[in-house]
Amino acid sequence: MSSASVTRSCLFSGNPYVFTTYDRAVQYAPGQRKMLSCVLAAPRPGHSAAEIARQITKTTGLKAYTDREFFWVTIWWYIKNTGIPVAFGAMVLLGFVVGLVISSQTFYSFVLENLRHLGALKAMGASDGRLCRMLLLQALTVGLIGYGCGVGLSTLFGLVLIKRGMPPFHMPWQLPFGALGVVLFICLLGASLGIRKLNRLEPAVVFRG
Repeated sequence: MSSASVTRSCLFSGNPYVFTTYDRAVQYAPGQRKMLSCVLAAPRPGHSAAEIARQITKTTGLKAYTDREFFWVTIWWYIKNTGIPVAFGAMVLLGFVVGLVISSQTFYSFVLENLRHLGALKAMGASDGRLCRMLLLQALTVGLIGYGCGVGLSTLFGLVLIKRGMPPFHMPWQLPFGALGVVLFICLLGASLGIRKLNRLEPAVVFRG
């Protein structure tokens, strides 16, 4: 490698990297006496992990965490010190906006294309409430089918990754429920646009050429 050092910052890690020779690398980051990062331990029977962790912190001044606390400390470190939340947050927000716009526009177009049929049902005595419930049922049915396909394919993709020994796949239970809430919101919003058009529909439209 060239003797001149090259620095580069990484978007996701947030730390600078220095490319240089081995001799200079030893000068930049010399060996330390304490090379140990952490110790994994289990409490004796009769003692809780939280209690032992508090005692260790109080006695030694070192940080001690339970498995749950260590998990969240790691998560918050990545949130505060890396660009992962910004990058993935932007992707999720963009996907939500695109899905919202496309789904609402598609369902609204469906209502416009079937105005004559809806007008015929109105002319035969169907109330606005019944037609609104019909549109809501259609929107929720399509949304739940799409949600099931999406979650199923995501789970299958994760199982394939795990089976091939690739990066681990983790789907907490909060994620499917959160996605379900978003899907239902998009369906209800798309249906509300059609319902608004339906309420203004005159049954005489079915008799127009």
